[in-house]
Amino acid sequence: MKRLKELAKKGEINQNASIRNTHSLVINSPIEHVWDIITAIEKWSEWNPSFKKTSLKGSCKKGAHFTWTYRKTKGYSEIQQIDKPFSFSWTSKANWIKRIFVWSLEADENQTIVTLKASLQGVLVVLLENPQKVYDEILEWIKCLKIEAEN
Repeated sequence: MKRLKELAKKGEINQNASIRNTHSLVINSPIEHVWDIITAIEKWSEWNPSFKKTSLKGSCKKGAHFTWTYRKTKGYSEIQQIDKPFSFSWTSKANWIKRIFVWSLEADENQTIVTLKASLQGVLVVLLENPQKVYDEILEWIKCLKIEAEN
């Protein structure tokens, strides 16, 4: 996990992981508003119905830990990078699968270009996950963010 944490601290995913995915989307909302939504971890379930529960221990800062339930999967995460309002990344463990998630934001006048990158690796990744499923989940997450930020 140490290597994954180092990658996430630099805003990178593991390019050698079994599953990798990246999605970008333009959101018609200022970067600060989009940032506030992404970093309000305990409110993720309010705008992404796949999250059943999230719980942040303390404030949203580097080194903070949070737990989540995404559909039927429960996981444990650690924030690795916060560069307000441009980059937010964390590492996760769930079902013997190690994950990196990296949100990147870029301001373009009153719009925000949002990119979500993810990598998944581990012993059971080929049994419990597949590239199409991860593709669909990442796309769903970023689309839910767009709907929330534009409302």
